[in-house]
Amino acid sequence: MTAWQPAAAAALDALALAVLVVDRQGHILHANREATDLLDRPDGALSGQPVGGGHGSGHQGSKPQGSKHLGARQAEGRSRLHALIQAACDGRSGDAGGFLQLESGSPDEPGVSVCVSPLADAEAPGRAVVVARLLRAQGRIEVQLRTLFGLTRAEAQVGAALARGGCLAEIATELGISVTTARTHVARIFLKTGTKQQSQLVALVAAVQLPVACAETAPVPALRSPAHALRSPAHALRSSR
Repeated sequence: MTAWQPAAAAALDALALAVLVVDRQGHILHANREATDLLDRPDGALSGQPVGGGHGSGHQGSKPQGSKHLGARQAEGRSRLHALIQAACDGRSGDAGGFLQLESGSPDEPGVSVCVSPLADAEAPGRAVVVARLLRAQGRIEVQLRTLFGLTRAEAQVGAALARGGCLAEIATELGISVTTARTHVARIFLKTGTKQQSQLVALVAAVQLPVACAETAPVPALRSPAHALRSPAHALRSSR
């Protein structure tokens, strides 16, 4: 193991993205922390099934003792995932990797967005990198809103719900607050983020959201509101009354 490999592994573990290295048969050769958590979800869209085998030597086609095989919960998604992995490992022109969305095994479990790409490594050919992400990340959106814009926890909850496209009445019901309180939170969110309507907030959240694993309980330093006070955003809320 070279000196940079532990640092590279730690960097991958800091991502809020599942990153896996697999061979042509789908054997998992490396998985970062997010990938391990994703595979451990009981009804998750992706699965890691143990496979037998001897000690691997690191050459193509070998697999280490106790390795796992990357699969998908649904049969259709499984076949598509394996086809993408094989194409990426083979490096077939015009057919090397791709994207797909996988469904979970439960209506309460989110699906997963997946990207499969060839892994360029002359010393270990025939491998692919699989990047996956749950189709929801509400908690991380809230943390980033609090950190970047100084929102309170309640404001961040409302902001994340707005970014998902929720209307004010639905958000108030979901969070157990009155519509008046929700409207007050939205006014403060607009002021702190420099936005004036929900569509601008949605675009802002999409632009600043980073795939970084962050502890939701970590203390968030308070930030000052922007010096330029915006006009009252009440006009943006009238349609929600």
